[in-house]
Amino acid sequence: DLHRIAGEALFGSVWTRPALTLEYREMITLSVLTVLERDTQLKRHVGNAINLGLSPDQIVEVLIHMAFYRGVPATYNALAIAKDVFDQRGINFTPPSIFDPTEDPENLYQRGLARRTEYMGGESQVPRSQPVTDAEREFSRLTNEYYWGSVWTRPGLDLTSRSICTLSALIALGQAGPLRSHIKGARHIGLSQEEVVEVMVHTAFYVGLPFVRAAMDIANEVFRAE
Repeated sequence: DLHRIAGEALFGSVWTRPALTLEYREMITLSVLTVLERDTQLKRHVGNAINLGLSPDQIVEVLIHMAFYRGVPATYNALAIAKDVFDQRGINFTPPSIFDPTEDPENLYQRGLARRTEYMGGESQVPRSQPVTDAEREFSRLTNEYYWGSVWTRPGLDLTSRSICTLSALIALGQAGPLRSHIKGARHIGLSQEEVVEVMVHTAFYVGLPFVRAAMDIANEVFRAE
């Protein structure tokens, strides 16, 4: 019965909805399975991604993008799974080295601020409460340098793809605060309300209905305030 329900409702109904391309839907699925560490399903969907025409570079970039949401160990694990699939398919792929460890940290920081502003718009200029500790101030700078400056500026995925992957991860992890900010960011770069909610609809069979309903409540609050 579960196999039939999944086949009809997920692949027969959700995956065929027109609001998102199949490529975006596979990126959503890869993102969710990575942050939830669903290794068996992830392996299957890496293969599906190849079948749909995603390049090895795009697949690897989706996985790398998850590092700041679930952590580096989960991302290394996902990358190892992807490599196994590539090897089984006879795909000889070595990810390009993009990060330059000799780059001036200030340049990295400024690039991160620029990308954050491009994505978040005025939202990125709203000051957070002032940190109490030096550790938090330094952590905020590291976030701008490596999260926004290194990961979000990498080639291989465009800004819309990174936004969709981020929304997917935050829905799966139930992170309401960051999700609210990234819904605003998605809207700022041109995703429609329908597209944002369609990301949530797609995640339902992977993360569970309570997480999706909670995400939709947040989205509706953002939409009504626009």
